[in-house]
Amino acid sequence: MSRTIGRRHLAAMALMAISVAACGSEQDGDPPTAKATAGRDTEQKSSVLSQQQLEDAVVDAHDLPGVQVDEIGMGTKGVGNGVIHAVRRTNTNPSLCAPVSAAVDGASGYAPVSSVQRSVDSKEGHGAIVTLASYHPADTARVISELRTALKSCEGYTAGPMKATYEDVEAINDPPQGDDGVAFQLKLVMEPGQDALKLPVSVIVIRHGSALAIYKAASDAPGTAARIPSDLVNAQSKVLDAAVHSTP
Repeated sequence: MSRTIGRRHLAAMALMAISVAACGSEQDGDPPTAKATAGRDTEQKSSVLSQQQLEDAVVDAHDLPGVQVDEIGMGTKGVGNGVIHAVRRTNTNPSLCAPVSAAVDGASGYAPVSSVQRSVDSKEGHGAIVTLASYHPADTARVISELRTALKSCEGYTAGPMKATYEDVEAINDPPQGDDGVAFQLKLVMEPGQDALKLPVSVIVIRHGSALAIYKAASDAPGTAARIPSDLVNAQSKVLDAAVHSTP
């Protein structure tokens, strides 16, 4: 995929994500994993980043040579492009898939303190929608727990005012970065019917203290896997780790 086409595709995916609703929800989740429990003290001691601190934590060419970062969404200066809100469970059918649906949009059932969303393109032409969100510490852990629970039973869903349809939801190996995280893949149904066009989508959600980084990539061809660049995840993880653990 060329860099120009890649950016256009990412922008289209981002615009779909900006329609998230403005009310939250409370859900029950699995007990925390060993990794999550080990990092709980770190989470409590980490900073809840302000809007400006979160925007400053977005990866750039200094952190990853050749990367291109584009603003997206309806945000304004001081708010951040692609600002994220809490998502209603009732926006997703079935509602048990609500945490999965929210993660695809870069959001959750909880209201973040600050958030920013960017289209990030690597020099190889592969990229992702990157959402950084700072939460109250207890909410950050709940997002991961509830998402992990939902992935055990969610197979597909429809969501949002456009009734976007996703199928073949599948959890994959947890990411090694950060204090805790989950990853999954699914397919966006573009043309429902017997010969439906289904585009692969990949999502990675990583907790860094009280902040979350959510990466989403979509393929532009049914037979091609959606790739989230590992160098992007590694570089962004280092920047966000430094921000949440060193800010007074």
